[in-house]
Amino acid sequence: MAAPAPQATPASSSYTPVLTDLLRLVRVPFAPGGVFGEQQEKPTFWMPWIVLSVIFGVVSFFALPITLAVAHIAAEARGTPLPPSAVTITEVATVVGPAVGLLIACAIGAVILYFILMVQGATARFKGLMCIQIFAATVTVLQTAITTVMLRMRGVESIQSQADAQQSLGLDLMLSPEFAQAHRAIAGLMRGIGPFEIWALVLCAIGLMSLEKVPKNKAWTTAVIAFVIGLLIRAGSALIFKAG
Repeated sequence: MAAPAPQATPASSSYTPVLTDLLRLVRVPFAPGGVFGEQQEKPTFWMPWIVLSVIFGVVSFFALPITLAVAHIAAEARGTPLPPSAVTITEVATVVGPAVGLLIACAIGAVILYFILMVQGATARFKGLMCIQIFAATVTVLQTAITTVMLRMRGVESIQSQADAQQSLGLDLMLSPEFAQAHRAIAGLMRGIGPFEIWALVLCAIGLMSLEKVPKNKAWTTAVIAFVIGLLIRAGSALIFKAG
């Protein structure tokens, strides 16, 4: 009697957790349903956060000359040179900031998703929502990387103002520079409506449906409302910085 054939194991089980999550981060922008679907039983976000933070940190380090150029311009606008201590703080923040900022932003996003779902009478695991937020942030890191490459190709010497360091693919491109400068809240809001932001919205909705089994109508409603809240936060931030 022939011995039974060994059962096939998922492809991801043959990899280390770091490599598995790295492959998932690469796949999620193009195959979100599969990435979220395979994590239904055990959603994870700590290791993906670490992997994505390392990538984000490398991108931020590559963008450090641009960041320092903007800091020098801001200091000159205040009439004071940039002190060496500020340069050191900026360099340290380049290493630590992406990881901390990413975790805080995703936690806030998960809380917003949780309350929007609760209002609609839907339920979801907070761990699952954190997983969705971390994997959707892949698009944000990709956008930052593309922006950084574009700016470095132009050259740091081309950064003559803070606006020169802002590469946008959003609807704010339709605004004149004068209007954008005079109406920063509107410009900030429209800057948040672009292909990468819409891409992240789609990943969020698919994640809610595939990972947390939220009904389709509630998943899309939640994703859109969270997107609008993000736009309002962006516009409010523009007003705060203008006032400062």
